[in-house]
Amino acid sequence: MYFKYFKKIKRRNESVFFENLTCEQTIFSTKLNVEMSAGKNADLLRKKYDFRWEVLDIIVSGKSSIDTNQGFLISDFEEATRFISSYGYDLDHPIEKAEAFGNFHESLNFIRRYFLQPDNPEGLKLEIPRKILELTDIRDLLLMASQRLQGQSGDSQGLLLKNWACSILKVMHTVAHIDQDLRTSYFTDIQKQIFDRFYRAIHRDVDERLYLGDAPDDPLRVNLVAFETKPKKSRDSTLLKLLHKPENVAEDIFDRVGLRFVTETRLDTLRTMKYLKDKMIVMPPNIKPSRSRNTLIDLESFRIRAEKILMRLEQEGLAEPGLVKALEEATYSVSEGDSANPHSSEFYRAIQFTCRQLIKLKNPMYSDLKELKNQTRAGSLNNENVLKLIERIDMKYIQREVRFFYPYEVQVVDQKSFEENEKGRSAHSEYKRAQLQTALKRVMGVLADVGRQ
Repeated sequence: MYFKYFKKIKRRNESVFFENLTCEQTIFSTKLNVEMSAGKNADLLRKKYDFRWEVLDIIVSGKSSIDTNQGFLISDFEEATRFISSYGYDLDHPIEKAEAFGNFHESLNFIRRYFLQPDNPEGLKLEIPRKILELTDIRDLLLMASQRLQGQSGDSQGLLLKNWACSILKVMHTVAHIDQDLRTSYFTDIQKQIFDRFYRAIHRDVDERLYLGDAPDDPLRVNLVAFETKPKKSRDSTLLKLLHKPENVAEDIFDRVGLRFVTETRLDTLRTMKYLKDKMIVMPPNIKPSRSRNTLIDLESFRIRAEKILMRLEQEGLAEPGLVKALEEATYSVSEGDSANPHSSEFYRAIQFTCRQLIKLKNPMYSDLKELKNQTRAGSLNNENVLKLIERIDMKYIQREVRFFYPYEVQVVDQKSFEENEKGRSAHSEYKRAQLQTALKRVMGVLADVGRQ
């Protein structure tokens, strides 16, 4: 009897124990679910309100994507595909895929040539990691830049790959913008149209002296020491120029076409600009104001002094030799204006501005297609399938003429300043060296510090 009672008590205790245990498990499970739900909700809220400050700075604060440290985080292969597609490349299209991969290899070679030793003796003592050289898919480069590539560690080696991938993507981005500038294919015609309007006003007299004017006896004639036109920039030079500046797109290179007037005196630099304006060779409404630079003459000081001198001309009948001498002296109140170019020497003296010209190019296909359609209607062709294809061509979608504004840079400088600009601290080689170092630091980022050690 006692045994049965004890067994009954034991069963009751076990039942209570398991009931309590089940209750505790339920409480724990509920708590866990609440915590998981809270964590999931927190993740959703973070994703909703995490603004990625560096990316927001690129969009609204004028920061360049070249200068970002974190980049655009890509989580997986599918997102990498979407990113590249949204950028503009369809990787399912063989030609576009090959073009993107070609940009990858060009970027590798560019970095080797300009940023690394031994090609650049002042470059970084680094080698491109083998894992990058062995990549066969551009999407893997994006994942590597986000430290999401399969097998990429989170240690210093993984971070090294991330930094290399970011540097290469910066150059690839720049290469893409150069290649997609539609105006590049018209460059020779653009140069010709711009230069021709200046060449028509540049002559030599019987003594082979160069001058700006309509004829040797032109009263507005301005004697020139030199007139130079800039040759077409090399592809590498264009890349370097874009990589060293925040406005990292090909449309923002304003000096692909350039001209330089070297005059005998400072006064003649002003007379040159006056002539170009009076003859409507340069159109002031088409000047890009933010690109005008003057470190040669303090125009405000000159204006005040020139007005007083011209008053003497009317009051005292000042002869031209005396007038020219007085005005020339007035030009020597040197402008201290900022060149706005961090690589230009503080000793560089010149006047330069950027103008835009409306370029007009005939579309050769227009006349050919029009002639073909005319011959078709006249019965010159007998192939019925070809006739149908030709008739389907709608000429309203084909431009007779391509027209667009294109910038060109004009520099005007006197002979003495030009000679000083070409030597010592103002030498062009120093300018290019500083430009290269800026591009190196922007592209290579933290790798630049590693490579200097």
